[in-house]
Amino acid sequence: MKNHKIYKTFRSFTQMGDAISPQTSDLIVETPLEIIINSESHIVIMFTPQMIRELVVGFVFTEGLISHITQIQECVISPVQNGDGGQLIEARVTISSDRTHPPAKTGKRVSYSSCGICGKEDYSNLELGLNRVKSRQRFSMDVLKGFSLRLQKLQPLYRRTGGAHAAVLFNTTGDPIFYSEDMGRHNALDKVIGSTLLKGISPEDKAVVSSGRASLEMILKAVRAGFPLFVAMSRPTSRAVEAAKFYNITLIDLAKDTNRIYSHARRIVGF
Repeated sequence: MKNHKIYKTFRSFTQMGDAISPQTSDLIVETPLEIIINSESHIVIMFTPQMIRELVVGFVFTEGLISHITQIQECVISPVQNGDGGQLIEARVTISSDRTHPPAKTGKRVSYSSCGICGKEDYSNLELGLNRVKSRQRFSMDVLKGFSLRLQKLQPLYRRTGGAHAAVLFNTTGDPIFYSEDMGRHNALDKVIGSTLLKGISPEDKAVVSSGRASLEMILKAVRAGFPLFVAMSRPTSRAVEAAKFYNITLIDLAKDTNRIYSHARRIVGF
């Protein structure tokens, strides 16, 4: 598959005191991705064109369009020209018709990097087919505290552009299994979830870490994937905490070197 640019260099100016000096800035790329399900346009996502197949698979799964990777019969990804002469990436996905709970048609919508649920009429479809996470796995807080430093080392695009979110899947000993970066934290998480599905990795003893905050939709994505532990680098939203409690996910934030545990602390050794 063609390698797409994930950052571009622009001229800029910096003022320090009374002096203005020219310099160059590397900025993260924002590209439209149209996902077409069974020949019907489903959504246009603004994303960073890296790990495209993983993002498509993860998105289709966390949207509830499939319940298992085998239900994706084909996924063809290609660059195309849109009506305005610009370029977008098109993902044509063929899904089998053997779903137990086929999703309601939502029509074409647009999801921007800051809004994973943009274009949806309400929140009801988000929770369609979700079950509580049943994992009994426990995690060491000493290991979890090291996630922040490990996350930083797995963010080359952020170091270059200062504008990328990251998601990382860790095992219980703190070793990274998959990691991704994207302009949107929802996209980064879907990329990791897609990687998990494509590689057949069991989620029940894994922790997922996000460089951004935990929102309602981020927690619901983790629930659908089956991750028992969600770690964020900033404060969660109120609905994220409520969802984590209900769906049996342990939610932690490591914001500013703290370690607040909001739900199901029994999974942390010592509690």
